[in-house]
Amino acid sequence: MDWNNLKVALAIGQTGSLTRAAQVLGVDTSTAGRRLSALEADLGVMLFVRTKAGFAMTDAGAVAIKRAVDVQNRIEQLIDEVTEPADGPIGTIRLASNTWIVDRLAQTAVPSFLETHPMIDLCTTVRPADSLAQGGVSLSLWFETEPKDGAFKISLGKVPYAIYRSRKAEGGKPGWVAFHDEKMTTPLIERANRRLKKRDEPLRFTSTDAGVLLSAVSAGLGKGLLPMCLAEDDERVVRVSAGEPVLERVLYVHAYHDTVQTRRVQAAIKWLRESFDAVFQPRFTETV
Repeated sequence: MDWNNLKVALAIGQTGSLTRAAQVLGVDTSTAGRRLSALEADLGVMLFVRTKAGFAMTDAGAVAIKRAVDVQNRIEQLIDEVTEPADGPIGTIRLASNTWIVDRLAQTAVPSFLETHPMIDLCTTVRPADSLAQGGVSLSLWFETEPKDGAFKISLGKVPYAIYRSRKAEGGKPGWVAFHDEKMTTPLIERANRRLKKRDEPLRFTSTDAGVLLSAVSAGLGKGLLPMCLAEDDERVVRVSAGEPVLERVLYVHAYHDTVQTRRVQAAIKWLRESFDAVFQPRFTETV
């Protein structure tokens, strides 16, 4: 069995798309398709069902992906063990989270991390919190979601939230924008939104991502509960809840026992801890 073919299946399992898998692997789509077909021919089973929405794993595909992850982890552990300490951590860190957290890290903390660790490649994946199958992920960042697939969580710190409105929205009919995800069971932020929204503030807009909510608030769709680290630097919005944050959510890093002892993962956890305040804490606030 060709490991390159198995890598295609693993990438499809992670991305749900043959095209995106090819992009991740740096090959063209036709090559990725041929490798998947060759792997399925070798195994004598279909690993994915092709649908309009993408590639859905069969039961056999789920088993194959799990084993491919095991192989990939063993290869990366081998690299880590035979690399001389003087060379520094080496290998790929696969970091999964939601969109705004990945974007926030990329803007603030990733450049210094990659400069400090030139032998590490950081591969980020944006995925919903209900899709936590390890799938080759080294670390993931979530709030209230419990770890799965044998992972464990480490607290990084509290992310403060406050209520903001558009700077240009001085009056008019009040409205509210809020986080909402039908696949999650009443997370902390949804309970906070129900508590803070007044009766005369109709719920005008919902999203599963804080970055989208920030855009909605800035466009004047209504007030909303936003991470202060995002909203404080945005001149389009202004804070309307004075004093202490109205909500604090604990951000956790989810790690996996089979890779957490590698030097590259240890370096990434140390980086996330040390950069937490600079990334997720507000430097100043302006209220009205």
